[in-house]
Amino acid sequence: MISKLEKVLLARPYIILMLLVVLAFANALQNSFVGDDFAIIVNNPNINLPAKEIMSTFTQPLAKLAGFQKYPQVYYRPVLSLYFIMNYKIWGMNPVGFHLTGILLYILTVLVLYRASMILFNNNENGRLISLVGASIFAVHPINSEMAGRAASGEILLGFFIILSLYFFLREKKYLSWSTFALALLSKEAAVMLPFALVILSIDRKGIKKGLLAMIPYVILIGAYLILRATFVDTVLGDRIEQPIFTRILTMSVATLDYIKLFLIPYPLHLFYPAKWYTSLTEPKVVLAIVVLLLISSLAFKLRKDKIMLFLLLFPFIMLAPVIWRVNAFPYGFDLTYIAERFLYISIMPFSLFVSASTARLTNYIRRKYIEVVWIVVIMILITITAYSNMRWKNNLTFYQEISRELPNADYAHNNLGVALVEQGKLDEAIQEYLTALKLKPNDAMVLCNIGNVYARKGQLDKAIQEYLTAIRLKPDYQESYHNLGLVYFMQGRLTDSIQEYTIALRLKPDAAKTHSNIADVYIKLGEIDKGIEHYQTALRLRPDIALTHNNLGLAYKQKGLINEARQEFETALKIYPYFIYARQNLESLKK
Repeated sequence: MISKLEKVLLARPYIILMLLVVLAFANALQNSFVGDDFAIIVNNPNINLPAKEIMSTFTQPLAKLAGFQKYPQVYYRPVLSLYFIMNYKIWGMNPVGFHLTGILLYILTVLVLYRASMILFNNNENGRLISLVGASIFAVHPINSEMAGRAASGEILLGFFIILSLYFFLREKKYLSWSTFALALLSKEAAVMLPFALVILSIDRKGIKKGLLAMIPYVILIGAYLILRATFVDTVLGDRIEQPIFTRILTMSVATLDYIKLFLIPYPLHLFYPAKWYTSLTEPKVVLAIVVLLLISSLAFKLRKDKIMLFLLLFPFIMLAPVIWRVNAFPYGFDLTYIAERFLYISIMPFSLFVSASTARLTNYIRRKYIEVVWIVVIMILITITAYSNMRWKNNLTFYQEISRELPNADYAHNNLGVALVEQGKLDEAIQEYLTALKLKPNDAMVLCNIGNVYARKGQLDKAIQEYLTAIRLKPDYQESYHNLGLVYFMQGRLTDSIQEYTIALRLKPDAAKTHSNIADVYIKLGEIDKGIEHYQTALRLRPDIALTHNNLGLAYKQKGLINEARQEFETALKIYPYFIYARQNLESLKK
């Protein structure tokens, strides 16, 4: 018998699911850019790629497109790159817009998951309830806080295309399923595992022969993807892991156990899980992992005739297989991570439905009202944890404070925390973090350069120069040292020296918009207006969203007597930042 609460829930499932997402993730909208958002989005020289060059995203790896030419190229994700570019063209460099797009895409993912579940459990009298409960668990799960908190997360796009491909597969819309699968492949590498899960349902529906034949288009798409990947990246399958196979198997088993634990008990959560290896069968966690995996294998055997439940049970582990295989091989800062919460994003979808369906079977033995109460309590707990977890990603200060607490011996965490403290104006605290970083990693040019930046902000320019020169001696190819040294020389009025340092900086990084803008300031000061204009124009081709550069170019045009061009630049500066007083004053001055 259906209760009044159940009637209310089932009457408006889409509204309820959207409301749950809003309750869990609304506070993430206030988050700024954090971590590698800066590398992939904020400082990406191609984030405003012109429409005529959009196809170049399909011929360049993700890191190369973001300006990291010298780094190993291992990620081929053109659709993800397009996603970031489109977000920028809509929102500019506004983190709220990026997060809003991610949350809206997440809502669509939740709703499609619900619809897919309705098809899976079409013949089950509790199908609607199973689908609603399962989708609601996924909707508010704390593991997904990184999706909302980090603008550069690729999982949100991958998850959307994966669940769409599954949905169209279940509806037997094969061309749409193939198309969305192709988009998933071009969003993130883990998509290659989807057909290995779909084959379970395909065989159940069509028999072994026809079921396997139905997977051929997916296999062809994987082959085409691997050819593209081999063409444009440095490695097809990733770097080799130098560990004995026995050690890897034991560690993979424990990693699987930890992923299961994160789904069932998502607290406490961590931004980083340090690399670790398990080498003995007698270690307690290894024993527990083996027991759990044997139980799951036994359960899978018992469910062999119930293909829907078997699919929901195995799908999470199939999608996790690549990251479990490469345990301890994923870079995080300058360290390697053992596991990562974001890798669970896809797996939580079927796992939530499996738990929901399994719980529904208990209603034959337990009074239904108790199940409803448990569901409400669980959802409220998950929402609370999720809302709290979102705050880890609020800004670089909260992010790196958390990292440095979890990893007190990670030099890069203290360095980045120092940078975040400088942004907050806490210069003395920043110095302490930089000194801590230097103790952990002496003679680090990046840290020395950052210390120089603090001295420069304090007005202690001679001290800043010494730090920059030391950094250059230790790492002659570090562009930031030359750029910042050029800035300090400019502040001291040493214009020729400033030009020299900026020129070296541009030789090391020709697409550095900030350096082009700064060297233009020096040329203007020297009276070389044409050279200044040329560098301002280059800076704006690279980063057209910088109001200050438009204003300065406008002033240069005004000096040349190019009034219309000057007016256009001042107006553009005000469009970007309406409260830019100097740009408004400069625009008004043209009317006199």
